[in-house]
Amino acid sequence: MRFLTGLIFIAALMVVTVLPAEAAKRVALVIGNDAYDSVPVLQKARNDADAMAAALIKLGFEVVSAKDVGRRAMSRALVEFEAKIEKGDTALMFFAGHGFAIEGTNYLLPVDVPLAGPGEQGLVSDASFAADGLADRMREKGAATAV
Repeated sequence: MRFLTGLIFIAALMVVTVLPAEAAKRVALVIGNDAYDSVPVLQKARNDADAMAAALIKLGFEVVSAKDVGRRAMSRALVEFEAKIEKGDTALMFFAGHGFAIEGTNYLLPVDVPLAGPGEQGLVSDASFAADGLADRMREKGAATAV
């Protein structure tokens, strides 16, 4: 987890340092989910999210932060984040928590994701967020850079 956090931070730093000085604003959505209802509880996702949010603020990002959020609260945080993105902005999303892949699509799990049995992947994918879809939404809002 720390390796992934470090890797994402380095990628964000690289994006920020290559942008021209007159670049539009920088906005970020940072989510840390530890307290899952139906899947194993995590121990450090919230801490990782707090550390990332603090680092991004120091780099000049306006940060929308959410911790231990279910699907509805995660959707609200995403809507709040998207409302801040304007054409030409740099938009970054950081997620610390459980994720999984089904048929090449990566999903981010809210804390209230249901427990699914064999052959019930649709229950989980329907209650989760497709990572690629989130990046597409940032670009649709006009972000010049979406990470």
